[in-house]
Amino acid sequence: MTTHLKKLFEKTNLELPSKKIELLDRYAQLILKWNQTRNLVSRNTSQKEMNEHILDCACIFPFIKKEKILDVGTGAGLPGIVISIIDESKQMVLLEPNQKKVSFLHHAQAELELHNVTVIKGRIEDLEHLKEQLIITRAVMEPKKLLSLLPKERTSSLEILMMVSEPKELQSEDWEHMFYPSDAQRILQKNRGFLSIKNKKN
Repeated sequence: MTTHLKKLFEKTNLELPSKKIELLDRYAQLILKWNQTRNLVSRNTSQKEMNEHILDCACIFPFIKKEKILDVGTGAGLPGIVISIIDESKQMVLLEPNQKKVSFLHHAQAELELHNVTVIKGRIEDLEHLKEQLIITRAVMEPKKLLSLLPKERTSSLEILMMVSEPKELQSEDWEHMFYPSDAQRILQKNRGFLSIKNKKN
């Protein structure tokens, strides 16, 4: 197990058993291996930077209160796979349009034995209905655009958590938002936070 990843998690309030940190490390190694021939993340991403991506995604976990989750534009599975490893009770759907990344997601799901993960090739605008209770997403699109692409058939209690580097403004009659700094900001000394978006009618 990478000492660096373990030390990063020791700085958080997340009390993860060693076996979960080992699984997160295996996931990071899979990304780096596949990244040599496929652009899953930035081509020059180092082991240290990959560990920081993992930590960054893990810090969203305390904000997740729902069980059925959709990760929009998940890419290599960030943050969806990280959350599915941390909590096996979360039912995670990974939505990704790029076939090479979808192939990696299927491989990672099998290799890491993630029974709580479903992979779907597509975009949010392709979905006719949304049964998940929570959408999570990392640096995919602006909040206003995401809201405009949501399927009309969805649960009224739908919540959205967007990983962002700084507060975002959202002017909407139907949605309210709140920005929360991420614990990763303190640990990595980089601007990191979450934009929580909820329906005003709830």
